[in-house]
Amino acid sequence: MTAPRTVLVHEYVTGGGWARLPDTPGLAGLGETILRAVLADLRAFGPARLITTTDDRLPLPDLEADTIVRLTPDSHAAGFAALAARAEAVLVVAPEEGGILADLSQTALAAGARLLGSLPEGVRAAGDKWACHQLLREAGLPLPEAVPAAPGQAGRAAREVGFPLVAKLVDGQGGGGVCLARDAAELDAALALLGKDVPLVLERYHDGTHASVSVMAAASGAVPLCLNGQDIRPGIPFAYRGGVTPLNHPAAPAALSLAVEAVRAIPGLRGFVGVDMVLIGQGCRIIEVNPRVTVAYAGVRQVIEGNLARAITEACLDDILPTSLETRGRVTFGPREAV
Repeated sequence: MTAPRTVLVHEYVTGGGWARLPDTPGLAGLGETILRAVLADLRAFGPARLITTTDDRLPLPDLEADTIVRLTPDSHAAGFAALAARAEAVLVVAPEEGGILADLSQTALAAGARLLGSLPEGVRAAGDKWACHQLLREAGLPLPEAVPAAPGQAGRAAREVGFPLVAKLVDGQGGGGVCLARDAAELDAALALLGKDVPLVLERYHDGTHASVSVMAAASGAVPLCLNGQDIRPGIPFAYRGGVTPLNHPAAPAALSLAVEAVRAIPGLRGFVGVDMVLIGQGCRIIEVNPRVTVAYAGVRQVIEGNLARAITEACLDDILPTSLETRGRVTFGPREAV
């Protein structure tokens, strides 16, 4: 294939779109980790020109890009649309909440660019936690028992699920929108954080090994890349501390296979996709699907043979999936770097 001549890589949190940036340093660290890894791989792969953005409130970082455009939350929407119109392809990393990732993906398509990631419909289906749960359940995949909780109805839903349970925002992303409640008092504490007037999903909590599977998806199918361990501390809210890849676990064969089935169950997923799960013995429960490049990319790129940015480009633009997926070594990864 021929690499796109101009690629826009936009990480929303550090790239000028996230109004809450000063209050979310951890999220910014994860975003910077992803941005640096993707830019490095694209630079090695060969697009002639790389464009990225950075928040005007942050120091100007040393990034592997030909053009770095400073944006603010006020200038972000117009700035992103103008940059997307200059690019042949656009890779967006953004929260699903509030339709942010789906809307930016739609803007890129409307500007005439091609996406190096999931289509808007895939992002919306995966980003709605209850809709995603239903799609995966209809596909016959193993999931935690779960019920939706309308605003003000969490107590009634909790009695149906039973404690301990996980409360998560229907429209949310990451550990900040997920809480563990072992009893009614902890559920009240979780609701105080998440909000009592927002729709939730309540899931039965399963104790096990927190993991994710990185998957490469194309129009014609998907292949698993790596099983990754996640350092997650359940609480109010959950805290994510990084991970390790590849993860050696008895459930690895089942996890890799089920992750591909999960991605296939959600139309419109493309490129690098993460499937979160809990491993229990030789089986697993699928928790959610992340329709975008996740921080695991920073680790997977170091252990997988080949260039992940090239694999994303071929999957999204040419419907070609990688055939050689040998891994070497083992790395840990976190908010800043993989080691």
